[in-house]
Amino acid sequence: MFRFNGAPPVETDPPVGPFRKVLSLEDTYDTPRNRALLTEALPQWAGDESYDVVWYDRERLWHIAGGLTHGKAVVDVDDLEDVILERWLRLGESPNRSKLDTAEIEAQQSEINRLRAAHAEVAAAADMLVFTSELDAAKFAFDNSTVVPNTYLRDEGAGQERRNRTYGEGDTILFQGWHEWPPNEDAAIWFVRDILPRVRDRCPRARLLLVGKPSQAVRDLGSTPGVEVVGEVPRMGPYLDRAHVMIAPLRVGGGTRIKILEGFASGVPVISTSVGCEGLRAENGVHLRIEDDVEEFAHAVAQLLVDGNQSRSLAEHATCLYEERYTPHAANEAVRQLIERITT
Repeated sequence: MFRFNGAPPVETDPPVGPFRKVLSLEDTYDTPRNRALLTEALPQWAGDESYDVVWYDRERLWHIAGGLTHGKAVVDVDDLEDVILERWLRLGESPNRSKLDTAEIEAQQSEINRLRAAHAEVAAAADMLVFTSELDAAKFAFDNSTVVPNTYLRDEGAGQERRNRTYGEGDTILFQGWHEWPPNEDAAIWFVRDILPRVRDRCPRARLLLVGKPSQAVRDLGSTPGVEVVGEVPRMGPYLDRAHVMIAPLRVGGGTRIKILEGFASGVPVISTSVGCEGLRAENGVHLRIEDDVEEFAHAVAQLLVDGNQSRSLAEHATCLYEERYTPHAANEAVRQLIERITT
């Protein structure tokens, strides 16, 4: 197990849980130094042991540790930083939400090209690449690709809370996530600035809960009427129980959003942009509402706050989709099939 300085403690360090060794690295982006540390440490850990499979949790980890141990190499490709940068480019902004001038546009495009070349480099070296959705796998079309979907582990009590939930009689909108992450920060600001006033024109009592670690820009949204910046919480359960609608108003992102699976599993009707729910096998009007236009997004939120039949129908279909495809059991089976495929 590799951990980075400043990461939250994992019970007792080291070793912890199933890990025999824990190596502390200074900075996840310091590839040369971290590779040097691993080059020195791994022979002492593993000796000449050959593994059936070595699973790299990120492409970045492959660049740090790839080839330093023996075994079939599986690389998780779920950062997709090039996709995220491309979407910032379409907005004319950088990840820090500043407007791009001509030189910055060229630099951002150059970084996108570099990251795409890195995908190809990893694909050529690894035995298997793992994407979180068929959509992402198709974008890159590497022959040695497979899909292991993201999952969400539902709280044991969520089933009863879901059965007791009332629909169409509320005013609470939930947007949860790490709001220091630029795509989430942008989504929160866009919703509060452009969409929430339109929702409150229709439903004056509507209020937005922003749950998760906030940036300063998100914290400042708390002065807006109808907005409560909750910040970090130990458990999402109480906020999922209070929510009448969950939103995922992302304009930038890559991979799939676990926050939407959280809503599906908890029986909360979801409204998302196309980017927010991409890669999930969710159908507009069946499992959730998908809206990219400001006015239509606002209309959908207001409608689901008062339309109990539609809210209940979306939530029930979404829960069925979650239970069919996005439980940990489903992912475990996909991993089992993958391991069997590359080792036999």
